[in-house]
This record gives sequence, C-alpha cells and structure tokens, in this order.
Amino acid sequence: MKKGVSVAQVARVTRAFSDAGILVHAYLMYGFPTQTVAETIDSLEYVRQLFAEGCVQSGYFHRFTCTVHSPVGLNPSEYGVTLVAPPTGRFARNDIGFNDPTGVDHDLLGKALSTALYNYMHGVALDRPVRDWFADVMPGVRLPRTRVPATYIARALAGEID
Repeated sequence: MKKGVSVAQVARVTRAFSDAGILVHAYLMYGFPTQTVAETIDSLEYVRQLFAEGCVQSGYFHRFTCTVHSPVGLNPSEYGVTLVAPPTGRFARNDIGFNDPTGVDHDLLGKALSTALYNYMHGVALDRPVRDWFADVMPGVRLPRTRVPATYIARALAGEID
C-alpha cells in the first residue's frame, strides 16, 4: 500500500506505546487490489504476533474502499485493476468500484479475519495456526501456510529486523 513504514517499525512503535501504558488500537485493512488469499493469511499472522507480543490490545479489520482521489482511483493500472463507472448522481460520488483480476472473495476472508481478531482481543487462540480461521469459512479449500516466520515480531522487537 506504499505507506512508507515497515511491519518491524510498527511492532516497535506499538510496543513502545503499550509499554508506556497507552492502549493501542490497530486500524487494519484487507481487500486491497490484487491482495491474494496467501497475502491475507500472512497479514493475519503479523496481527496475531502483534497481539501475542503485547504490542496491540484491540483492532478492527476494514474492507478496502477505493475512492476517486486515492492513488488507486487515480492510477488503477498501477495497482492491476480497472475501475467501474461511478453511479449517477450529483452528491458525494467519492467511492468507486473496481474489478480485481484475482477473483478473491474478500467478503468471505473478512469473516475469518473478524473472528480471529475478536479472539485475539480476548487473548484467545493466539497459538492457533492462522489458516485455520480461513478453513472455518472456506471448508474444503486448500489454503497456503503463512510465509511469515513465527518469530518475526519478536525478532523485530529485539532489533534484529528493520
């Protein structure tokens, strides 16, 4: 998403806030153009580790919405998508649909993300493999294992990863 910050930096900053007694709420996003199932599973693994390491205390997964003035809305080809014609009308036509060539069912993935996050916020199932959350809503689908090392956030907090 070109936010200019690494996951390792997020881990260190959120941990510093938490260590200072400031509760951290993570505003999380999924369904970014061309985001794959594997990338979504990897994202949840980062989030799981952030909760397990005490970096964040709450969060919410929001579905990506393309807006006409956003980088995706202004340059859809750079993100591998095509835009859908905006609805007619004269008021607040900011959101714009897009066609994602991956065909990923982001709504279905969102159910798994929300369920996992609810549990993490209550300190539950932090040791459960993340792809199991997706298997619950996508039975019979072969899901990839996360590519995120199990100690990524711990290593970032120790200064081993930039």
